[in-house]
Amino acid sequence: MILSTPGYADHDDSGIDPDNRNQAVKGFSLTGNGTLAMNHGKAQLEKTVITTSWGGGDIEVYDGEYERNGWHGKTDCTDWNAFRTSCDIIRVRLNQSYSKTASQWKSLGCHEFGHTGDIGHRNSSNDTDGNSCMRSDKWYLNYDSHDISAINESV
Repeated sequence: MILSTPGYADHDDSGIDPDNRNQAVKGFSLTGNGTLAMNHGKAQLEKTVITTSWGGGDIEVYDGEYERNGWHGKTDCTDWNAFRTSCDIIRVRLNQSYSKTASQWKSLGCHEFGHTGDIGHRNSSNDTDGNSCMRSDKWYLNYDSHDISAINESV
């Protein structure tokens, strides 16, 4: 059993709060790498209380040459509800400007889709089992049990 430490507090609720537990995912003119990342991220999100479908209107995924600006992926809200408490349309951008292996693309998809489930970054101090794709300094492929619990509790 893993006990929570104060470092865990900022992991939950540091992403984008989706408007509900049913999220339709749509990729827009994605490359093969972008599609790989999107498919893996969607599959990881399915391990939580969030169900996904293909279509559009909830999670929009784009990839492109966003320059070497320090980020591999970004997730933000393009349509907040009236009270800015949850997001109707979440945009995921995958940066093609950096060379990545297939495994790294999958990790990136897992990481960015974690933000769509309202979880934030992990680091060595709050990833005690050292295997969360929410780490921004490692390329792990999956959510760990803490990530899944955090998403399940926040949505």
